[in-house]
Amino acid sequence: MSASNIDIGKLNKRITFQTLSTESGDLGEKVKWKDYVTVWATVKPYKSSEYNFMGKLKPEVTHRFYVRYRDDITPDMRIVYHGQTFNIAGYPLDMDEAHRMLEIQAERVFEGVKYSG
Repeated sequence: MSASNIDIGKLNKRITFQTLSTESGDLGEKVKWKDYVTVWATVKPYKSSEYNFMGKLKPEVTHRFYVRYRDDITPDMRIVYHGQTFNIAGYPLDMDEAHRMLEIQAERVFEGVKYSG
């Protein structure tokens, strides 16, 4: 898919990028996720599967997020969309190297989910 194939009008979903933040307090340092920026995006699920991890089935849902070009999004961030969390898988791709659109590949995080086994 090229940047010219992404219709700007389809950037109709709000996603929030988060960064890890370290705060010092009376009980030592505390690490937590903080909202960094909220932007308009196109969200496309492209893979849903389960794989065997240490004898248990673990769900894997992978998405692609398309946003207007920015140079401040890094793989150590995560995305929150509709209350779901996604880890960014690698560096965002500058589509067509045109500085117009980014493609961000991400995997859903299943926090607190008990995997079947």
